[in-house]
Amino acid sequence: MTSTIKNQQASVKQVGEVLEGSIKHEILLYVGPPIKGLQRFSSFVGGYPEHFKDHLDKSPAFKKMFIQPEKLTEFQKSMLDAYSVESMLFKKTEEYFSEVK
Repeated sequence: MTSTIKNQQASVKQVGEVLEGSIKHEILLYVGPPIKGLQRFSSFVGGYPEHFKDHLDKSPAFKKMFIQPEKLTEFQKSMLDAYSVESMLFKKTEEYFSEVK
């Protein structure tokens, strides 16, 4: 099915399928340390926040601090272990932003 309806005699099902396709957006949850302009657990619809694009490109750790909401519980459990990848990425993000002016 395409994202447009070709004729004016479209069924309710066709219209619903088109609308569903246009409504689905990726939701990301920020789980990193609070930084200027970004609070922990902020959510973003449609991808990463545009106003942090430069930082996302410069810091791979910062980019990893945006997760899908359904992964929050798993992330929180991992943060209890100081040697987990998630904890290390969190610390790297803190270090990166401590040096940003």
